[in-house]
Amino acid sequence: MLGYKELSEKVLFNFNDAYTVFKNKATTYSALRRLMNQGLLRKIRNDLYSCVNPMTQEIFANKFQIASSINSDSYVSHYSAFEIYGHTNQVYNVVYVSSSIHFNNFSFEGIKYICIKTDKKFGVGEIAYSYKTKVTDIERTIIDSIHSIDKISSLDEIINNIKLVKKIDEEKMLKYLKKYNIQSLYQKVAFILFILKDYLKLKEDFFSKLKANINKSIRYLNNESKIEGEYISSFRLVVPKWLLHKEEEENKNEL
Repeated sequence: MLGYKELSEKVLFNFNDAYTVFKNKATTYSALRRLMNQGLLRKIRNDLYSCVNPMTQEIFANKFQIASSINSDSYVSHYSAFEIYGHTNQVYNVVYVSSSIHFNNFSFEGIKYICIKTDKKFGVGEIAYSYKTKVTDIERTIIDSIHSIDKISSLDEIINNIKLVKKIDEEKMLKYLKKYNIQSLYQKVAFILFILKDYLKLKEDFFSKLKANINKSIRYLNNESKIEGEYISSFRLVVPKWLLHKEEEENKNEL
């Protein structure tokens, strides 16, 4: 199986990567076609391939490695980033992929890859234990998820995800929020982290800095807040009533 070993070691590759193995365009096209016909290679999307493990009949690449290789700027974000870190209670067949380069949403082997177009490039790194996987750090993941309430994850899901986080970097959160520079985002992040401050062991000074960036504008935490909400003056934010009652009940149960 000429070239299979070299290509399988790449986990994911494009035509140019394969060309470095076969050294000739015609030979490269022929080799890729031959390996696909033999069931040893699968085309994930245009110019993205992964070899098949003969023992399992599955490709070597996982869904997060695929998401990180869709284009030169793609990386895992939002709910899918929480999933990588193990801060979710279930596994989904959707991967959210942020990128400054737009790509059309696509599905491969039961997994849907959804493009989140963004010009933000901070807070992204490679996972040391997962080859070729790029993901937002936990601080940016929290901010992005709150910024996309109702669009990607529900408020309840986001809160449950954050509760599984052991610690966040307060200075990094402040730095990232400054880069976004969105008034409503300061309000939403400040409130959600405030009700979860005991889980994350956050300092009062952190909230003072967040509140210093909140002006007189009143915002809604999510769409549900517009239907049956309660105004929280300290954050100038309208939030769902059930959320306040839920936190009260949980606090009683802990006593």
